[in-house]
Amino acid sequence: MNTIRLSATATRNKFFELLNQVALGTHVIIEKDSKEVAVLSPKKQTVDWTALRKASKAVHGIWKDYDEKDNPLRRPGAWPTLGKWDK
Repeated sequence: MNTIRLSATATRNKFFELLNQVALGTHVIIEKDSKEVAVLSPKKQTVDWTALRKASKAVHGIWKDYDEKDNPLRRPGAWPTLGKWDK
């Protein structure tokens, strides 16, 4: 893990460049008057396993009742080019 120390002014001048570096995993420590005042760090990717399990139980078997003929884009009288995008 790389760490960069910069003054507040240098951070302001290179902000978008620093954002790209933070997206790649670099931590940036911002100093003002030789004191650490802030840290830019990458967002932690976490998975909410409880919500994922709940959502997967809610959609279990959702496709068993699907009928392709019931698609409103493919009904008789529908605009001819509407149903072509999902073929």
